[in-house]
Amino acid sequence: MIKLLIFIVVIAIPTKVFSEQTWQIVTENYPPYFSENLPDNGWLYEITQSALKTQGINSEAEFTTWDRALKLLEKKRKTAILGAFYSLKRNEVFYYSRPLAVAHSGIFKRKESAINFDGTVQSLTPYSIGTENNAFVSQEFTRNTELAITSTKSLPTSLYLLQQGRIDLVAGTKEVGKYWLEHNNEVDLDKNKIEYLLPDLASHKLYLVVSKSNYRAKEYLQKFNRGIDIIIENGSLAEIMKKHNFSNQKTAEYINFLKEN
Repeated sequence: MIKLLIFIVVIAIPTKVFSEQTWQIVTENYPPYFSENLPDNGWLYEITQSALKTQGINSEAEFTTWDRALKLLEKKRKTAILGAFYSLKRNEVFYYSRPLAVAHSGIFKRKESAINFDGTVQSLTPYSIGTENNAFVSQEFTRNTELAITSTKSLPTSLYLLQQGRIDLVAGTKEVGKYWLEHNNEVDLDKNKIEYLLPDLASHKLYLVVSKSNYRAKEYLQKFNRGIDIIIENGSLAEIMKKHNFSNQKTAEYINFLKEN
């Protein structure tokens, strides 16, 4: 009888550990996708959290600078980073989940300014350009040494300098910049004075990444990807999108994007 009780306790331990497993997810504030200032940390974080829950995994988020997020994951002090772009350099140290969303990089200008932009990076060389420190716009943008770049602590700061006429343009993420123009709680921005120029300079898929130095990295991503499939099929994902005010059409488009990728 005692041996039977010991056996029951032993086999129960892995189940308990699994059910109480918690992922420490780190990232930067990147609204409207995810942010500590958004309801439930934003729609993309809530989808990530919901997918993990189907695998018996809880999650906690820390929002910090992007550089610090990368260092924390490389040192295995966090489980995953949410919202990483793909790059050859990062691919050397991280495993990538399926694509989770798409962001677009491009140029903001003052509406009153006459800017000769033809969609190429080369056409930007006559202008002074503000960018958030360490922000990735495009490979061509990064490689062009003729650009006059002013680095700032944040995209809202760059947009504020643009609004004040202290720089000619801002290069950054379209969706994030438009969010800050609508929700200008960091600096005093006027959305009626700034516009985004088409075409985009680049588009970037957003991923959840895990360090290759984590021996369970592939297993973790398999579980996460499996969780995404489950919340698509059981309708949880559509409910999250509805909760975050996505239209039925946008929800359907997003679900198709996930299925195709």
